[in-house]
Amino acid sequence: MGELRLYAIGNGELRGMFGAAPEAAEQLRRFAAAALAPAGESHLSLRSRLGPIFRRVPATPVISPTQPEPRDLEVLLAGAYVLPERTGATWRLLETLVQGASWGSTRMPLDSQALDDLDFALARGGVSAAVGLRHLLSNSLSLPLLPVGGLTVGWHPYAKVLAMNEAYRSALDEIPTEEQRGMVDGLTRWLDHFGPWAQVAGSLGRPVPDLVGFCAA
Repeated sequence: MGELRLYAIGNGELRGMFGAAPEAAEQLRRFAAAALAPAGESHLSLRSRLGPIFRRVPATPVISPTQPEPRDLEVLLAGAYVLPERTGATWRLLETLVQGASWGSTRMPLDSQALDDLDFALARGGVSAAVGLRHLLSNSLSLPLLPVGGLTVGWHPYAKVLAMNEAYRSALDEIPTEEQRGMVDGLTRWLDHFGPWAQVAGSLGRPVPDLVGFCAA
């Protein structure tokens, strides 16, 4: 089953993670700590764990293409080129940073078909495709990072989030299934926080939150 993960964070804040200023970089390093493999620690190959008959090259290190390592973080923070073989790990790392820096997050259990079905149900209730979930994911963040299979990332600006919330709430009674109504109701309750978050943002020197979605197939 796929999953749509939504985060409240300014687009500029997210883009600023690439080539981050020193003070911001230190905070991002703290956010990243839980996701990183310890420095100098490698994943042992399956062969090295199966017994003597397979130990032609003991403890051969195998670097996972999706497990972030400290050097992946430093490449991202420096705004340097991400090698294609480290793209998957860097996307995973980036989402960890986004989660840490976001005002809040929510998750929706949606694969591609279920997402399209929900958008269709919302459209039947009068919701414009311009504030749909599929449109959210098709609005690219234009990050300096190659796409990876099975992951789609997009965003809606703050003003559109407010319009999205109002439209979804108005359509709630028209949504045909209880499961879909439950998802939309939960989403609108979460989107209600964007106004209060925006009011606080200025006093903290932060931009108003936008809506960023990571959809894993």
